[in-house]
Amino acid sequence: MAYIDELLGRGEQILYATRQHTFVLVSNILTELFLIGLLIAAGVASNAAFPTQVIAGQSVGQLVMLVCIVISMIVLASAVLDYFRWNSEEYFITDARVIQVRGIFNKESLESSLEKINDVELRQSWIGRMFDFGDIEIITGSDIGVNNFRRIAQPLEFKRAMEEAKREYHRGYGYLDQHPVATYMPATARAATPRNDLEGTLQKLADLRDQGLLSQEEFEAKKRELLSRI
Repeated sequence: MAYIDELLGRGEQILYATRQHTFVLVSNILTELFLIGLLIAAGVASNAAFPTQVIAGQSVGQLVMLVCIVISMIVLASAVLDYFRWNSEEYFITDARVIQVRGIFNKESLESSLEKINDVELRQSWIGRMFDFGDIEIITGSDIGVNNFRRIAQPLEFKRAMEEAKREYHRGYGYLDQHPVATYMPATARAATPRNDLEGTLQKLADLRDQGLLSQEEFEAKKRELLSRI
């Protein structure tokens, strides 16, 4: 089972998933391979430049060569870790929230409820537009305030999917956004409204509270608002 499956609430569905663009991974690895090449070249050059100089019974050129090899191995290990970090960092849009998951062994998740997202900003450099990656900044009403997703693949599609998910999320609360019932029907018609409609709506609110998508305070407030319309 994937780690994201353990984070999903009951009935919650993933609508969109992405990760950082492969350009980020490739550029990091190429940089590290270039550094390894420089280290090996420096080691070979030093070995040729100081063939006779000796320190503690060891050729200076060979010592420098050994140091360059050790550093090259460290850089190579860093390149391997870069791949695993890239592979383990993912971004998800569900029908209730936006989730960032990262970490190779120790997992960390950063979540923003669709209800609390106030604005979404997209930034792309000219290189980002060329290779289709960019930064997404999610501005929420929480204490954190801003969540940054850096250099993700296909940011325009991610932003579009997030906005569509947010619209659908609020549409699911349409019964709370309606005008008072009296505007549309007389008192006699209101009296004839089936009681099970109210019970079904209250049950939906209770389910959202149980899933952690509504706090107890939000549940009570919405319940009072709903009951006041009877």
